[in-house]
Amino acid sequence: MPFISVQSQKGKIGIHSERGQYEIRRPQPLLNVSSSKPEIIAHNRPGQLNIDNTLTWEALDGGNIEAFWNRIYSQYKEIAQQNIAKIVERGNQLGDLRIKGNLIPAMALDEFVEGAPDLRVYGEASVDNTKFEFIPNDVNIQFIPGELNIDAQIQRPQINFHRGSVNIYMEQYPKVTITPPVIDISA
Repeated sequence: MPFISVQSQKGKIGIHSERGQYEIRRPQPLLNVSSSKPEIIAHNRPGQLNIDNTLTWEALDGGNIEAFWNRIYSQYKEIAQQNIAKIVERGNQLGDLRIKGNLIPAMALDEFVEGAPDLRVYGEASVDNTKFEFIPNDVNIQFIPGELNIDAQIQRPQINFHRGSVNIYMEQYPKVTITPPVIDISA
């Protein structure tokens, strides 16, 4: 007895997919930097130097006229006292009977050799005669600090998405094959 032959073939679905991709770009931030230099303002005048050389000139040439004559007159009292002491001493020598000889010519000779009294006409010579005095001026310093300004502009990231793809296709179609029985009619 003849049979019907049925053959089936399954269908196949093919899928091909590609992933999506992100492209991210992040631009650098923009920096605007401005600065100003600090300033120092200094007003400094030179100091004052005072030199007093009055004593130096008194030692060299007697100084001014008033100081010159005051120095001489101030010595007269001392010279008068010294002269009185000499007169007393000579009188005592002349009155001393123990001293033999003629004292008057010897005293005259001593007076002649000694000369005029020693007067200090000039001032005293010394290394300290010139006086120095320095008066510094105050230093006026002003400081102006500098400035630093930073302005940052942050830029947003640029994000692009490239979509992937899904490709669905029939790799093999389903199929049913029916084979009818072979009937031999010739018999």
